[in-house]
Amino acid sequence: MAAYDIGMLRVFVLIYETGSATLAAERMSISQPSVSYTLRKLRNHFGDVLFQRHGQRLEPTPVADELYPRLRRILESMDEIMASSATFSPATSRRHFRLRMTDVGIGGLLPRLLHRVRSEAPHVALEVELLNLPSIVQDLRSGSTDAAIFSTRLDAPDLLREALFRQRYIGICPIDHPRIGEHPTLAEYEAEQHVTVAISTGHTALDQKVRELGVQRTVALVVPTFSSLPSLMEGTDLLSYAPTSVANRLVRQGGVRTFPLPFEVPMSEIALYTIRRELPSAEFDWFRRTIVEALH
Repeated sequence: MAAYDIGMLRVFVLIYETGSATLAAERMSISQPSVSYTLRKLRNHFGDVLFQRHGQRLEPTPVADELYPRLRRILESMDEIMASSATFSPATSRRHFRLRMTDVGIGGLLPRLLHRVRSEAPHVALEVELLNLPSIVQDLRSGSTDAAIFSTRLDAPDLLREALFRQRYIGICPIDHPRIGEHPTLAEYEAEQHVTVAISTGHTALDQKVRELGVQRTVALVVPTFSSLPSLMEGTDLLSYAPTSVANRLVRQGGVRTFPLPFEVPMSEIALYTIRRELPSAEFDWFRRTIVEALH
């Protein structure tokens, strides 16, 4: 690449991650014409348009999809080399960290983490997105996210897993459900229709146990988050479930009540996942340690 510099790679990576030349320019504190000029140079070098506009977003081409993880790793290595030779100061850092969490984590854990981050690093930015379990390992490997918090256990040689806490699942039903009492039997539970939460969110412990025990459930509705359950279940006779902390919040909102599940469900362990790094990074060490200390 003629007149190559690391800034060109950063422009590519930021456009890929944000889908916007404007946002890439803002992240780099440069003008949008500078980003457009750099993108033209990248297109000429790679012989591909790299990004095509679809609505409000710049979508990557197959060539860009292939380039992204490799260029992201180069940038990450350069950043780590520079960080390892300098002292990281949370109080003055303007680092941008990306975190994936379930809706439960965003509602119940993020406030605690945000308070801790803001107290130690007031200029650090957090970008939090809903977890997509099928892609999370690749997201961590590619650098499109820095860390993820969820309960499904994943084992891979390049993943670091740190246990944070454990939680139990309990049943939820409309407050005036005509057939479900305080302690329903398994037969009563199986006779009802159920609302479940999409597996892609990372809430898999209960579904796994149901399959292992052969519990029969008729699923009438699958939703992407727990937060919608009270309004969806109001006026119905549907059953659902949630982690205890979430269920208690939903009860306080009104319209639903809890009941013990009529079968034993092991406690689910919530863990922090990050990628193993070949080079030391004071920034990532601080971020990982802050999450563990805030949520443990």
